[in-house]
Amino acid sequence: MSEDQFFLRKAIEVGNQKPVPYNFGAVIVKDGKILAADYNHVHELHDPSAHAEISALKAAAKVLGSHHLDGCTMYGSHEPCLMCFSCAAWAHISRVVYVNAANEQEFKYESEGVSLHDLAKKLTQKMIVEHSSIKE
Repeated sequence: MSEDQFFLRKAIEVGNQKPVPYNFGAVIVKDGKILAADYNHVHELHDPSAHAEISALKAAAKVLGSHHLDGCTMYGSHEPCLMCFSCAAWAHISRVVYVNAANEQEFKYESEGVSLHDLAKKLTQKMIVEHSSIKE
């Protein structure tokens, strides 16, 4: 199993602490070590920004003592929304890797027709996002 596969599975495990369809999980990794992991807290906190990715990014920033997360990878159980992806890009995340694409799960994000790949090019001038699968 590749390192990406391992951490994608961890993101799924973290997300599965919540029931479907709220089972979003995110793991922030640097140098092969998990800095932070969290799941969706939107409903219990009544906070529209308490997505798994945002919570994990905040926790990783505290661990590193910096809001710049250069050299880190964010692994997600699901494709990040535009808010989460933008936050990751602004935090200088090096890679964003996720398993379930929004269109594969019929998620209804607020911005239709906006591709994370296109957004990545505009925000960072480099590709940092990858859609992956888990091999059984």
